[in-house]
Amino acid sequence: MLYIAGWGRSGTTILDNILGSYGPVFTTGELFYLWRRGLNQGRICGCGAGLRLCRTWRDILDVAYAGRTLRPKRTAALQRRVARVRDTWRLSRAELTGEQLDYRDEMYRLYAAIHTVTGADLIVDSSKVPSGAAVLAQMPEVESYLVHMVRDPRAVAYSWMRPKDLPDVAVARTMAAHGAAESSTNWLTWNLLIESLARGRFAGRAQRIRYEDFVAAPRDMVESLLGLVGLAAAPGPFENDASVRLNINHTVSGNPSRFRTGPVTLSADNAWQAHQPWRPRAVSTAISLPLLHRYGYTPRR
Repeated sequence: MLYIAGWGRSGTTILDNILGSYGPVFTTGELFYLWRRGLNQGRICGCGAGLRLCRTWRDILDVAYAGRTLRPKRTAALQRRVARVRDTWRLSRAELTGEQLDYRDEMYRLYAAIHTVTGADLIVDSSKVPSGAAVLAQMPEVESYLVHMVRDPRAVAYSWMRPKDLPDVAVARTMAAHGAAESSTNWLTWNLLIESLARGRFAGRAQRIRYEDFVAAPRDMVESLLGLVGLAAAPGPFENDASVRLNINHTVSGNPSRFRTGPVTLSADNAWQAHQPWRPRAVSTAISLPLLHRYGYTPRR
């Protein structure tokens, strides 16, 4: 089991899509949002069908809830009570009890059902949320690995300020936006929490990837990850070192780019360097300063 963690707009979706295009790999997309978005809001599976109509997810849910009643609103409420980002420390450091244990068991049954239905050698969950990784680490039955994805916080803040349409909702709308201060505060908080998990619960089973390094050498980075989990890199979707052919997937949620299929050539998105106004760039730099140098970024560009 491979969990991809990191603040949004850091390249997690394209990494997830590439991994899911390897034959022995099944990617769930952002499984954390299965109940809230996929089942309660009726979002669309990566294959293009409504999630409740997708044969793959119908089979998975039938196995996971055999003899039990599927109650997505109840599970979403449970998740909000025990698996918020601020619960990450508690979930990772203490023995789970009560509703925490109930949620852990719910997720374990789901992961087990995904393995049973798909037969995949590797399941990838790109939920990004640190608390989701903390819950996974509490499953001794699962051999779990962590990918920590980071990107320059100024680039991330610029991306969050640009409107992006949601193609998987009935009524047209855009993704929620975040200002530079909010985005960079989340970037700092999430990365600190993920670092703690990488050093603790996932020690020896974690790898950090910078977006900038990933798009510069995507094939090398992906094959390095596959090596981490003990999976052979060939045959794979790469047509050369920078181009990949993406397969249709069954992701339950994520960035709208999860619907992209076919040939894709990866290149760095550096529009922020030329177009980001100085004020949000300065705000983002100031807030994220404690981790800039640690991740190889400099205050001035």
